[in-house]
Amino acid sequence: MRDIPTSPRIEKIKRENRKRFLRFLIFFLFLLIGLTIGVSYLSNNQHFIINDIKIEGTNIIDENDIKELVNKNISGKYFYLFNKSNSLIYPKNKIYKNLLTDFPRIEKLSIERNDWKSLKIKIKERAGSYLYCGTNIPDDALQIGEDCYFVNNEGYIFDSAPYFSGDIYLRFYTLLPKEDISPLGQSVIDIDKWRKTIRFIDGVDNLGLKSVSVVLGSDGVNFIYLEKKQGSSNPKIIWNDENDLQTLLENFSLAMNKSEFANEIKDKYNTLSYIDLRFDNKVIYKFE
Repeated sequence: MRDIPTSPRIEKIKRENRKRFLRFLIFFLFLLIGLTIGVSYLSNNQHFIINDIKIEGTNIIDENDIKELVNKNISGKYFYLFNKSNSLIYPKNKIYKNLLTDFPRIEKLSIERNDWKSLKIKIKERAGSYLYCGTNIPDDALQIGEDCYFVNNEGYIFDSAPYFSGDIYLRFYTLLPKEDISPLGQSVIDIDKWRKTIRFIDGVDNLGLKSVSVVLGSDGVNFIYLEKKQGSSNPKIIWNDENDLQTLLENFSLAMNKSEFANEIKDKYNTLSYIDLRFDNKVIYKFE
């Protein structure tokens, strides 16, 4: 096979084409670098940095917890260059997904830019599925679910409820402030304590357990009765009024994140008697 000779003119055209391509490539690289620097500078412009988060529609959910999650998601930079807190490029989809994951009480959610420096987050919480059923859990299992009243998201007893068998609604048992009159129109407990208690119960359920009844004792000792499976009775979680529920939940979450503890609770659930959270930084539990 012989080489095909090329004329000097063709060689000259090839050299010029290579030079033209290299010039274009260098120009393109400089343009790309310039655009990257420009966009990076713009992303850090204080006129577009989110510094205010407005929350609407929360009741049980703590607004500060929402803001903390959002601020965590908009901290840092994309590729070490572009500020995530810039209102033009903030991670809206990630925030949306994480809010729904971390706060299962959210039924509907919208996230919009309020202006160049603030976000507006509108939330609709799920309607409370709660019942108030008296002071103590009846000894006769057949009577559980009788003489109950509907309770809204704020702990307000607003209507009589028909008989419910099973665990459709989370049932509350406690002594009401005015025990000598009808429960209708009363609050189960103080609104602040109610919200903290519901957040605690939600946190327990998020760890893979299912709460079915709550007993708030007049002596300050409280119980969450968990779903009964094949065991003879409902396992319970115990805490005191003076315990900080957020700290208790954090300690319990740390314990449940340890595979040895979590697997033992799962494998021996049918014989689980109680989980006691009343002691600082300790999770005490017992099987039958």
